[in-house]
Amino acid sequence: MNQTADTAATSADWFPVEFSRNLLPGQVLQSTLLGHELALWRSASGAMEVWENRCPHRSVRLSLGFVVGEELVCRYHGWRYGRDGHCVSVPSSPKDASPPAACARTYLSRESDGIVWASLARMPAGYPPRLGDDLVPSRSFTVDLDAGTFALQAERAGWLQGQSTCVWQEGASALLIQPLLPGTSIVHLLVARGASSLDKQRAIESIKTHIAQWTAEARAPTETEHA
Repeated sequence: MNQTADTAATSADWFPVEFSRNLLPGQVLQSTLLGHELALWRSASGAMEVWENRCPHRSVRLSLGFVVGEELVCRYHGWRYGRDGHCVSVPSSPKDASPPAACARTYLSRESDGIVWASLARMPAGYPPRLGDDLVPSRSFTVDLDAGTFALQAERAGWLQGQSTCVWQEGASALLIQPLLPGTSIVHLLVARGASSLDKQRAIESIKTHIAQWTAEARAPTETEHA
């Protein structure tokens, strides 16, 4: 039996944080998960990492940095970090000096079905849910609802929960919910592989309509109370 839609998201869960196609080799992106800023980056070899978006030296956002080979470089003072998060070099240090014991905080991450998944937990439960080969990433939308409220609205509208409370499916489409901050989420839309351009556009317009409707419905009781 599926869990209820308003089950609170926890840091032990896996969540979608980006489409794989948007994170190219040598690229750094910023994201947010459960109030935590993230730096997503892909090395020259194609390896993907998800870190806390903070350089341990001066707390500058690592998403402002750049990738050199298999290392992420902080743009402020040029400190370099290997894929394990450990500092490997400091430009101002003598060549024979050992790098400082600084270490960027890393999070567990996985890629599957065209999605970058991340967990804030040291030992998350299981693995990210599999979506199968029939769905492909389409569009992402910012929603002025928290993840639990959005999931509840989806359930009321007849969407079915998948393998996780952040996965909802209806027909040939699926929604992945990324909790950002209290009252704000990102919804990632996936559509049927091989769908025509017209069908893809219809799916996009349909979810836009759903989002507007569900947001209005979720706000209605509060607005009535203040009337």
